[in-house]
Formats: sequence, C-alpha cells, structure tokens
Amino acid sequence: MSKRIFRRGIAAFLVMTGVAAGAAPALACTLDNKPSVSANGLLAEFNPQVPLNSAQLATFAPFVFSRSFPLQKAVALTENRGEIARSLQPSAMQRPWRWRFGDGKVAYGWTVKHTFSRKGNMRVSVDAYYPGTKQWYPFDQVLIRVA
Repeated sequence: MSKRIFRRGIAAFLVMTGVAAGAAPALACTLDNKPSVSANGLLAEFNPQVPLNSAQLATFAPFVFSRSFPLQKAVALTENRGEIARSLQPSAMQRPWRWRFGDGKVAYGWTVKHTFSRKGNMRVSVDAYYPGTKQWYPFDQVLIRVA
C-alpha cells in the first residue's frame, strides 16, 4: 500500500463526510493519525485497509481494533480526552460525546458501554457538539468487529 493511495482514500473519506468542504471544525483523529479511542482498554490501531471504491468507502474507518468483541457482551468505549483536547476547540470539550455504534443505537457520555446484538463489522462514530453552530460533528471513527 502506498502513501499516495492512502492519502487519496482519506481525501475521499473527508470529502464524503463533509470535512474537506469545511462542514466540520475538525476530524481530529483522522487528521493527526493518532488513535484515541479504546474498547475495554484496548487502544484502536491505524486501519491498513484503503477504500478503493464508494462501496468500501461507505464502511471505512481510519482506525480499527486488533481483535473482535463478543456478541451480546457489553463493550466499554472511551476517548482519551487529553489527546482529543489538543485537536478540538475548547467549546467542543464542554459536552460529552455522542457515540453512534453502526447498529442504529446512540449513546452520550465521555465513556459509554454498548452491547452489540448482531455480528459483523460496525463503524463506531464519535461526535463532538459545537455550541456556536449547535451541531454535532464527527471527530473519530473506528471499526469494531463483533463475533
């Protein structure tokens, strides 16, 4: 995998999510390539897969967990707030994150627990709320495998 292909994949991801067009103030973890999300204490890793078409891009996340998590067992998810504070505006740090789990469920908190009810790869998105725009913006996305 070349860096050029990776950069094209990330650029396409940013355009499709609206970040490159300026719709979001930051997509922190994607821009600095440092994972900050963990599940049950396991830090996410850089995703070596590169989306090559729109179908792959639809389920792509820049980070992935190195192991799968069991079906019907609670997974504790958290972000490293100190790391995130270096990338997001201070106003985005005033309200707990919104977590979207890829299965239609949503939770709010600095740390959340979620039980996945179906197997497969889920793209977990973490959003920050910006009071100035009164909108949520994604700043982290990670693939989690549920087996």
